[in-house]
Amino acid sequence: MNKIVKFPVEIVTHGEIEIDIDVPDEFLDEDGDVCDEDGLRDWLNDNENEWYELVPPFEEIQSKEVIEIANVY
Repeated sequence: MNKIVKFPVEIVTHGEIEIDIDVPDEFLDEDGDVCDEDGLRDWLNDNENEWYELVPPFEEIQSKEVIEIANVY
C-alpha cells in the first residue's frame, strides 16, 4: 500500500575550497609560510563569513541517514 512518509534526513558532506584570502600575520612565520595550522583552522571556523560565500565548495556526500519518521499518512 502506498503511503506518504515524511522524515528528516541528515546528509554529511566533505568539501574542499581553494581560495585566495588574506591570512592574518599571527599564523605566518617571518618567511610568510603558515606556522600555526591549528590556529588558522580555528580562525577559518570562527570567521566563516570571510570565505564561505565567496566560492562554491566541491562537495562529496559521505553518508545519508534517516533520523526518524515524522509522519505517515
